[in-house]
Amino acid sequence: LEGFPGVGRAVAVAVGDRRQRRLAAFVTPGGVDQGELRSFLADRLPAYAIPPSITALDELPLTANGKIDRSALTALVADIQESTAYEPPVGPAETVLAAIWADLLERPGVRRSDNFFTLGGDSLLATRMIARLRAEGVTDARLSLLFQTPVLADFAATLTLGEAAPQAPALAPDLAHRHDPFPPTEVQRAYWLGRAEHFTLGGVGCHFYTEFDGDIDLDRLETAWNLLIERHEMLRAVFDEDGSQRILPEVPRFTIAAAGSVEAMREQMSHQVLDVSAWPLFDARAVRHEGGVRLGVSFDNIIVDALSMMVFFAELDRLYHDLDTVLPPIGASFRDYLLAQTPDPAVFETAKEYWAAKLPELPPAPQLPLRVDPALIERPRFVRRELRLPAARWRAINDLARRHELTPATVLAAAFGEVLGTWSAQKELTLNLTLFDRREVHPDIHRVLGDFTSLLLVGYRQGAGWLDGARKLQEEVWRGLEHGEVSAVWVMRELARRNAAIEMTMPVVFTSTLGVTGEGMAGPSFGEQVWGVSQTPQVWLDSQVGEVDGDLMVRWDAVEELFAPGVLDAMFGAYGGLLEWLAEGDWSGEVPGLLPVGQGVV
Repeated sequence: LEGFPGVGRAVAVAVGDRRQRRLAAFVTPGGVDQGELRSFLADRLPAYAIPPSITALDELPLTANGKIDRSALTALVADIQESTAYEPPVGPAETVLAAIWADLLERPGVRRSDNFFTLGGDSLLATRMIARLRAEGVTDARLSLLFQTPVLADFAATLTLGEAAPQAPALAPDLAHRHDPFPPTEVQRAYWLGRAEHFTLGGVGCHFYTEFDGDIDLDRLETAWNLLIERHEMLRAVFDEDGSQRILPEVPRFTIAAAGSVEAMREQMSHQVLDVSAWPLFDARAVRHEGGVRLGVSFDNIIVDALSMMVFFAELDRLYHDLDTVLPPIGASFRDYLLAQTPDPAVFETAKEYWAAKLPELPPAPQLPLRVDPALIERPRFVRRELRLPAARWRAINDLARRHELTPATVLAAAFGEVLGTWSAQKELTLNLTLFDRREVHPDIHRVLGDFTSLLLVGYRQGAGWLDGARKLQEEVWRGLEHGEVSAVWVMRELARRNAAIEMTMPVVFTSTLGVTGEGMAGPSFGEQVWGVSQTPQVWLDSQVGEVDGDLMVRWDAVEELFAPGVLDAMFGAYGGLLEWLAEGDWSGEVPGLLPVGQGVV
């Protein structure tokens, strides 16, 4: 600010409540040209560092000791906000954009000076916003532009309003062909192929297993479960020899089998590979003990993604407590959704061109220190590590993320990248991100069970400091999302083709359920989640993050045999330590040392 030729003195203060902190600046003298000053700042500062409020004063208030009175300035900001800070949107583009933001971000109103990230925006909401804008006739809306100009007035200035697109008809259910075979998604096909044992770390299903403890009425639970089988088509799905899937019109009553002991149940279920050609593609068993019931539940993720599991457990919980509960209707199916997805050929071609150009600069997968060649492991066994960051610490990270215009998921992924880079001795590596993108083509789409998962490959590159690396990652993610019509599965096939390899994998995965749903990762209320593990073909390590009762839950599921004893423990401990450092608040410096004392690159 003081570098601008017209400014004599300048002060910036942070104002607002803890969840909505923002910058407010004051400059002297009073006749400074605001437009020229903002242009000057835009050439020299990132968007997050440009104060939404800049007030020109004839002189700055001083304390009795002659120092600048920051308390007086903060109070002045409150007075200014009453008259100017709540300036409503101006013009058609800002008005349309503000209405969309208010709806998606659940705000009663949005100001033209509001920042998308500060209001709690994330990549999922941004993707939905772009779709809404296009429906309103804005054909030039870009995620990357939102990242560069997150203030409403600035982003609206990049938009050109056209004629609103005709209201698209809601997805129509195809009842006549409900039970006909239909093709899998790219990810479902990858899961289906990954079950083959000739693939490295193959021979497993993409499967998760969870144990619950509680005073569970198994007959009641079984009845509730069967009601959901009747309600949700993908709970009656099977796969044919060619990899296509179909919905069985009727199935036998599902029963929760009795297991001999918790140990036997865990041994039989935790790494089971369900036969996808035979129903059901899930399993539930129970052991009665003095304290109640231990319930084991496993699902093959080829039929359900993370959001689907949350929907399933939420509905199961409601029915368990009241079998007469009337659940909201579902007017579309997963089959309807998939068959209606016909991407614009031009958009798809543009996405292919983007990724084809991106391939040469995509960093390698993390070169973690392995003690065993993955090709030598016949039966991968995954082991879970878990930590829970208390709500207060997690809120601190969220507040800082918004202040720096980062999404919380980006912060956690960047921290994961730092740990991986340290143990791989790499400054650049590629992360395999799991996405849950359900296009809003029907009002009931968020109640539909299915595997809507897509994958995104993004390069994590260490920056000049922690914040620099995280910002680069977020920009990489958003550019990738702009070209999401092409999945990571296609990209890996293309990489394999260019490298004349039989297969190409990105075996380290980051999965975030933040913002996906309000249900969290805790599961149903009729039982406490006490043990669990997931497994994925051709994956070494899957980091999963989500919220449970306001806390941050971090789970790492990894093929234990790949790593020397202590390596995963040290990495996981370093990740937890890095989260604690992030909660402290100074993100401008270098990341603290992560390796245990005495370890380093030789």
